[in-house]
Amino acid sequence: MRTITLDPRQQRQAEILARLASGDLETAQAAALLGRSARQTRRLRARFIEEGMAAVVHGLRGRAPANRTDAGTVARILALVGEGGEYHDFNVCHLRELLAREHEIAIGRSTLDRLLKERGLRRPGRRKGKEKRRRRQRAAAEGMLVQVDGSPHDWLEGRGPKLALMGAVDDATGQFLYGRFHPTEDQAGYLVMFRTIACERGLPMACYHDRHTILRSPKAPTLEDELAGRAPMSQVQRLLAELGVESIPAHSPQAKGRVERLWRTLQDRLVKELRLAGVSTMDEANAFLPGFIARYNGRFAVAPADPEPAWVPLPPDTDLAYHFAAREERVVRPDHTLSWLGAAYQLLPAARQPGLVGKKVAVHVVPEGDVYLYQGKRRLAYAPVAAPAPPPAGAAAKAAPRPAKPPDPRAAAKRRAWLFGEHHHGEHAPSPAGHFP
Repeated sequence: MRTITLDPRQQRQAEILARLASGDLETAQAAALLGRSARQTRRLRARFIEEGMAAVVHGLRGRAPANRTDAGTVARILALVGEGGEYHDFNVCHLRELLAREHEIAIGRSTLDRLLKERGLRRPGRRKGKEKRRRRQRAAAEGMLVQVDGSPHDWLEGRGPKLALMGAVDDATGQFLYGRFHPTEDQAGYLVMFRTIACERGLPMACYHDRHTILRSPKAPTLEDELAGRAPMSQVQRLLAELGVESIPAHSPQAKGRVERLWRTLQDRLVKELRLAGVSTMDEANAFLPGFIARYNGRFAVAPADPEPAWVPLPPDTDLAYHFAAREERVVRPDHTLSWLGAAYQLLPAARQPGLVGKKVAVHVVPEGDVYLYQGKRRLAYAPVAAPAPPPAGAAAKAAPRPAKPPDPRAAAKRRAWLFGEHHHGEHAPSPAGHFP
């Protein structure tokens, strides 16, 4: 004799059918109570008279579903995801992509999520509280608004130094436009970022960023600034204004949510993929990034509302060294030399070039460290002035040497901060526009 267990809903159906079979209910009344048509109700009544309580049990109850995941596939997944497995801490969506790409295991996201939760390998997610902020609409076209930021993080999980990932995301499409690892979030990194985006895609119409001092000068205007009607600008702030890119400082991290969500995703996905690839140095991490960015954009980028891009292309004759560089001004001495950060530079004569004695010359330093000199937008040829030769040994013995002055650590730190690192200075002549020597 077979035992049939009914849940409360099935018990109610059985009671209605029993009363219908005994004549206590009309077919129309039973159909309304069961939520079925009259024709279905008559069929259920006939089946109930023939089979009894089994009539209210679904015919597929107890059978294995036809689309059940194969036991061998489940075992492979559990070996990869369980304790000690290489994917033990991956989120479900990322895990599903890697199983398909690396192991040719195709499984639905909800199925994988249920499988892991049933085995206690993942915890049920907590429900988020209601957001009280209004969601900002995306920009209409690609290139209208770019969000930039840097994310210092232990990207290599202790296998190498802590790094800062400098990145940019397009607001309209969510594309990861640019990414590169640097030792710290620095001025050179932002100059390289904007130069790369400008050369590969063009200039965006606007740039959204935080209030980091690299991107927005905190200085108060001097009397000279006020008389000239200008505001103090950082090097990057000056670059954007010079190229006609609107600079929009955010008042909170939530305001630039697109790039903040990018960091949240990368600090989960990218960290783990760097681990799987065995990456342990900054150079290896930067070599790994292009393939990851292509996969990220294929997975998360969306189509813009307006298919016509808004990028502004750079003119073909743009001098990259003039724009994408940090700069300071120096006054030319009577011997046509100038001093900058402890080094002297001799200006080389050029045909039909007026004398520059007493005039201001701009020193431009590109992120790679090369130095260029400009008067206005005209690049000047120069050569470094060699340091004076040491006195002869006899002369040094006759005169008592003065005690060496200890180096000022603050001056050295300022020089490193301005130069973005060590530099080599060689003879430079004006090179073709847009090309570095």
